[in-house]
Amino acid sequence: MLTATGQAPAETGSIRTRDGASRRTTPLYVVCSPQRCVGKTLLARLLAEFYLIDGLPVAAFDLADEGPQLADFLPRCTTIADLSDATGQMALFDQIIADRRTTKIIDVSHRAFKDFFTIAQKIGFFEEARRQGMEPLILFMIAPGPKSAKAYTILGRWFAEASLLPVRNQLVAKGIPYCAAFPNESAVSVSLEIPLLGASLRTLVDQQSFSFADFWRTTPASLPARLDDELQAWIKRIFLQFREIELWLMCEEIMSALK
Repeated sequence: MLTATGQAPAETGSIRTRDGASRRTTPLYVVCSPQRCVGKTLLARLLAEFYLIDGLPVAAFDLADEGPQLADFLPRCTTIADLSDATGQMALFDQIIADRRTTKIIDVSHRAFKDFFTIAQKIGFFEEARRQGMEPLILFMIAPGPKSAKAYTILGRWFAEASLLPVRNQLVAKGIPYCAAFPNESAVSVSLEIPLLGASLRTLVDQQSFSFADFWRTTPASLPARLDDELQAWIKRIFLQFREIELWLMCEEIMSALK
């Protein structure tokens, strides 16, 4: 089976400690934006399928209240969460912390943005995640306007223990200057970007029946070679960025074991 970089599966992020025990720093991704229609759910889908292609366990949590939702595309690995009451809040955060060996992906809608991060700050959620062997990474979809820039600044101030990474969707953020209102000041020096994709292919990947993992393994017979090449290149470029994050996690794990 091919991995997300076209190679055989590897124990990405796994090492052996000095006593021979297997250890792994597990990523906890929070994909978010205070604005809608910025490509947030698309990024969450790509992340989930990146790990599924490699045969790694993934648990996704969908905090959207309008479709299409992450659960519509990946129902088998996605749980729909509800922050409207204390019971739903406890259930969500308990499930995220449970099973530290499973990669977690949280798709935070623009409507749930404020509530999610307010609760996370109040309960010390990211500090607890790190104590449980998870590495929190907040993937913030940047967008024009002061609302997005203000929210990014607040998250950077509230959650110093998490890596805050700006993500530039070229369809939305093409005119925003690099390193202006959205500097990457985290330890993860990865520049995340969703490149432009042709209109016909955007229509294809927006279909709920479309799977990036299935496409990666087998090209649809109905897709012309030119479009196949374009989509393959587009996915590979994004997956290589995810692989850079995984390599950083591996290096952090090794350095921690050597201390």
